[in-house]
Amino acid sequence: MIIIGCSKSKKLAKTIAKSLHSPYSELTVRNFPDGELYIKFEVEIKDKDIVLVQTFNPANEAIIEVILAGYTAKELGAKKITLVIPYLAYIRQDKRFNPGEAVSSKIIGNLLSIFDKVITIDPHLHRFKSLKEVFHTQTTKLTSNKLIENFISKNFKKPIIIGPDEESYQWAKEIAIAVKTDAAILKKKRLSPRNVKITVKSPVEIKGKDVIIIDDIISTGKTILETIKILKNQKPKNIYIIGIHGIFADKNTYNKIKKLTKSIITTNTIENIHSKIDVSALISNTLR
Repeated sequence: MIIIGCSKSKKLAKTIAKSLHSPYSELTVRNFPDGELYIKFEVEIKDKDIVLVQTFNPANEAIIEVILAGYTAKELGAKKITLVIPYLAYIRQDKRFNPGEAVSSKIIGNLLSIFDKVITIDPHLHRFKSLKEVFHTQTTKLTSNKLIENFISKNFKKPIIIGPDEESYQWAKEIAIAVKTDAAILKKKRLSPRNVKITVKSPVEIKGKDVIIIDDIISTGKTILETIKILKNQKPKNIYIIGIHGIFADKNTYNKIKKLTKSIITTNTIENIHSKIDVSALISNTLR
């Protein structure tokens, strides 16, 4: 099995290869002057099992790259082609909310079904019950719950776990139970793609306590920022953020969050300066 690091996940792919004692190679990716992508495999892949590792952030370029790589690998005679997507983009557009809209999750799922297997971590399925509704190939959905629980247990003493919306509460509650602490829920009303209104639905005493806001995707950060503002009124000791996928698309909001919190922690599904929770072993164990 050859582990191949695509342009957005080279560091993670290299760690996975080292853990598995597998050969490692990087996909050569260049841009033509007009913006089109050039890709090239640097190792012989005919009759070989290969694993492409590519997180989908930034999404559009990353997806085009793996589609080109996937079709090329098939043409070159690879025996089995597995795609590891640490962060799966486009999954949130899971229905046609307004006439004429693209259901992008299903379209991307169809395009990526050229792979023999797709592995991803904590996809934002929402209305989908499983990845089988998105992809027409073998899939594995991994969860980073245990990694987050272990991180909290090692670094905090009975913090309050906050779910910033009703959708995240069950997850927050599970983590709180695992680390033997309390959880609270807030209610989110989305006013627009970039603006939300947050209200307290399930209050808990947080004055003088460490508080951890957990969310699966930190995209613009608007939800997190509004949650912080509400929690600040209750005078917690410190506020921490733990996210699985740290996108931080809105730099102004991101800077405000940094100023108002003690620390931001994410996994390395999307490599960034806050990536303190390593998912490489999670992926390696699945590939063994």
